Amino acid sequence: MKAYWLLGIVLLVDMTLLLVDDYFPGVLSSLGIPVWSLYVLLGILVLVSLLTHNPELEKRFGLHALLLLTIYPMLVMVLLALLGGESESGLSVTSPLLWIIWGAVLWMGWRDYQKDKEQDGQATE
Repeated sequence: MKAYWLLGIVLLVDMTLLLVDDYFPGVLSSLGIPVWSLYVLLGILVLVSLLTHNPELEKRFGLHALLLLTIYPMLVMVLLALLGGESESGLSVTSPLLWIIWGAVLWMGWRDYQKDKEQDGQATE
C-alpha cells in the first residue's frame, strides 16, 4: 500500500512540474530539470502502475485517488494563473473543454464508485 501512495505522490509532483513548465516556460531548464525527463517519468509511472495493478486497493482508494488526481491539478492551474503564468498548451481554468472533460471524469468516477458500492452491498446480503 505504501508503494501505491508513493506512486501517487510522485505522479502529483511530476504533474505539478509539467504544469509549472507549461505556465512558466524555461523555469525548469533554469533549475537544471530537463522537461523530457518528466515525460519519461510519467511513462514509467504509468507502466509501474499497470504492472502493479491491485484491484483491492483500487476499490478501497479509487474515489479518493480520483478526487485527488482531478482537483489537485485544477488548484495548481488556478495558483499558477494567479502567479501571473499563462498556459502555452491551452490547459487553463478558462478553457471550456477542460471543464467538460473534468466534469465527465468526475461523473464517471462517481458512477463507477456507486456501482461498486451497490455490488459490494449485494455481495454481503
